[in-house]
Amino acid sequence: MSITRDRFEEARRDWGVVGSWAVWADARPGQGVKDGVGEMSVLDPEQNEHLLDTLQPEVVMLGINGSGAPMPVPFSNFHDPSPRANHFKLRHAYRATLFWGAYLTDAFKGIECYGAKRTIAFLRAHPLVVRDQLARLDDELAAVGSDDPLVIVFGGDLFALLREHWHDGARMVRVPHYAHYLSKEDYRAQALRAIDEYLVSRG
Repeated sequence: MSITRDRFEEARRDWGVVGSWAVWADARPGQGVKDGVGEMSVLDPEQNEHLLDTLQPEVVMLGINGSGAPMPVPFSNFHDPSPRANHFKLRHAYRATLFWGAYLTDAFKGIECYGAKRTIAFLRAHPLVVRDQLARLDDELAAVGSDDPLVIVFGGDLFALLREHWHDGARMVRVPHYAHYLSKEDYRAQALRAIDEYLVSRG
């Protein structure tokens, strides 16, 4: 299911500082693996005429917690070309798959903890924060048209927390976190295998 232009613009206005889409520009020949990751013209329907037909709000990819740094332009979350970022692995993993064009966001926003482990520890100690943040996530997903999405969760810690506190019927599959020390080829293989095994198990 694609997305209408009106809904896309509303999502960009209301959620563009935290959310994004699993669409990236290609790296140019002869350039590094991160080349093109921060190119945002691909997420502008005025410059990418095929964008709206590519987007799939019924597939959602979830990270734990955004960096807290303001996004330079809407939808630039998960499109960081800096040396410390590993979003190029997501581009490589989902290119030419059924999951390209998924909605991308973090389950929790604005929690100022450095590192995933500290964030998870904070959330486990503050269940009311978890409740409020997940209610906000529900609002965000409803805004982009995610009614009963396949949710691809980055990492086991977040997956366990969502299993404990989010919807019992949510269709969630755990994949490795893209920050893990895996080559982009190994990351793609492991992520796609996990999704395939989950889908097969669901019949």
